[in-house]
Amino acid sequence: MNADTRTFDYIVVGAGSAGAAAAARLSESGRHRVLLLEAGPRDRSFWSRMPLGVAKLLEKEKYIRSFFTEPDAQMHGRRIYWPRGWVVGGSSTVNGMIWVLGTPHEYDLWAGDGCPGWSYSDLLPWFKKVESYEPGDERYRGRSGPVTVTEFQPVDPLPDLFLDSVQAAGVAPRVKDYNECGYGGSYLQFNTRRGIRCNTRMAYLDPAAGRTNLVLKSGVLVTRIMLEGKRAVGVQARIGGREGVFRARLEVILCGGAFNSPQLLELSGIGRREVLARAGVSLQHELAMVGENLSEHVYSPVCFRVKPGYSWNTSLTSPLGQLRAGIRWIFKHDGPLTTGTITAQTFAASTPGTEQADIKIQVQQVSSDSNRGPGKMELDRFDAITIASFQIRPRSRGSCHIAGADPGADPILVSNHFTHPEDIDVCLKALRLSRRIAATAPLSGIITGEERPGPKAGSDEAMIDYLRATGATAYHPVGTCRIGTDAAQSVVDTRLQVHGIDGLRIADASVMPTIAATNTNAIAIAIGERVAAFALEER
Repeated sequence: MNADTRTFDYIVVGAGSAGAAAAARLSESGRHRVLLLEAGPRDRSFWSRMPLGVAKLLEKEKYIRSFFTEPDAQMHGRRIYWPRGWVVGGSSTVNGMIWVLGTPHEYDLWAGDGCPGWSYSDLLPWFKKVESYEPGDERYRGRSGPVTVTEFQPVDPLPDLFLDSVQAAGVAPRVKDYNECGYGGSYLQFNTRRGIRCNTRMAYLDPAAGRTNLVLKSGVLVTRIMLEGKRAVGVQARIGGREGVFRARLEVILCGGAFNSPQLLELSGIGRREVLARAGVSLQHELAMVGENLSEHVYSPVCFRVKPGYSWNTSLTSPLGQLRAGIRWIFKHDGPLTTGTITAQTFAASTPGTEQADIKIQVQQVSSDSNRGPGKMELDRFDAITIASFQIRPRSRGSCHIAGADPGADPILVSNHFTHPEDIDVCLKALRLSRRIAATAPLSGIITGEERPGPKAGSDEAMIDYLRATGATAYHPVGTCRIGTDAAQSVVDTRLQVHGIDGLRIADASVMPTIAATNTNAIAIAIGERVAAFALEER
């Protein structure tokens, strides 16, 4: 390969939710040569197309990189499973496809906390640019974006029973569209297109496949950002066991996610002085917040036995039920296989008297005693459903740092769940509300008993112990390269440029100061759109 074929205007590292969007937009005009590098393989699996196929992808660890936290003292010393997408399309290829734009109040807190230009009103045009949601109110929703969004259409009464009971219990109102204001409950919205997962590969990269100025290379592990002084000029990468170099005339944009973007900065000598010294990496540029500010939800389910006809446990485990669901998906493009089994959700306030949601509660039409651990999830062999909840904006903070100079090694992930006292209190309130919803008509009419944690966990102390013993990932880690105007308290500025390094930006979930959206895929894609706009504006 000659030198010219290894030189591009822009190099985007990571073809995930943000990276695919960024590369597609940067190459759209045809004026710039763009290289998109992905460490994982191409997205060619049947199971990545079928929405419920995510269970197979997680079970087989196909397109997944399995990360685990260090033992968490607040979670009974458990190592929490935090998998991430490792494939073209990134986590948008393996996630639950739950489409949430976020809580407006939380974005406004971003703007007031050193992130001007990142309020809800600033972000709304970008959300509208990303999505195509035909039933939506055009004041809040996009109609012609690349990501197709579909509202789930119930195939049985459970979603309506849940939403009606949420309202009857005084938890939150039933609304037409939870994405209009981030409060209240409605049917779930998925990024699907005619029953098929609409990941960023389908939405952005497939339409760009014929562009000669966009080069996508998969199976390429970027090992280091090349610096000349305080400017990024390219990347070093491992391709088929060999080391190679790609140069960037204009910019390098990291889109590796909350774990791999800070990891790559540190491998390149950008980060905390003491972290790099311990890892044996020479310091090139000190930025104290690289790898800090890590935040993730604690997902906590309560399982209830129900009367026959309301749970999908049996239909999704019996050969006949699977056949019927498969035929329905193929010919009607609807039914259970178009979901991740969650079909309705509500955004609610843990404290009465406000409409600023701080918790999410959702109904899942299956149940299992394996709460989001690695390997196969076995559904219960009886009729049961799950009401699951988590706090929208945890206050506890962890970290993500390298242990050594090996780019193939996992970073050290410290979760620090529940180290802020407010978090355990809000999660406990969410569990209480889950039980209140289940005890309220009309949903109470189909519930025959609580299976997990069960009546034995009646006290607050028992419920807190249950949270610590079973709380799991929500698949939403963020924050390790946060946006901010103060370089001592952040990693990138408000235009996503790394403080003190020219020609280097970061655009992925790592730049989010907090988890403002309970499901982070929509905002990650919007960040990818924005970074392309920022880069092109400066040319």
